Amino acid sequence: MSYRIQKIEPEDMFERIADHTYALVYMISEILLCRTSELPEIDWEECIEARFFDNDKELHIFEKDGRMQAVEITEEDGSDCLVRKYQLAKRFTDAGDLLCVHEYLDYDEDGQAVVGLTRLAGIEEV
Repeated sequence: MSYRIQKIEPEDMFERIADHTYALVYMISEILLCRTSELPEIDWEECIEARFFDNDKELHIFEKDGRMQAVEITEEDGSDCLVRKYQLAKRFTDAGDLLCVHEYLDYDEDGQAVVGLTRLAGIEEV
């Protein structure tokens, strides 16, 4: 595989947010997409899922079994991945125009290529 997944301990996950350029946060009441440096204070009781990302890595915070958990996905050299770009909805264009996504390829038992993991990788201006 061309990526590494590392479990992040709950006491360390919030400290790592500033290490990433962009934030996508799913709250009960809203969705935030912005630069991490411009992120308003998050009410973690209302947060369903959060992704903090840049070109090389993504910190994925999510709820599982009633607790917030996190993993960090780091890209490694020699990656078999597709780079896709998706037009952002008008309400998110303050952050940029295109969301960049890396889809890492894996292979099933028949040798067919499948997407093994999807990671947010950046935001571009057009």
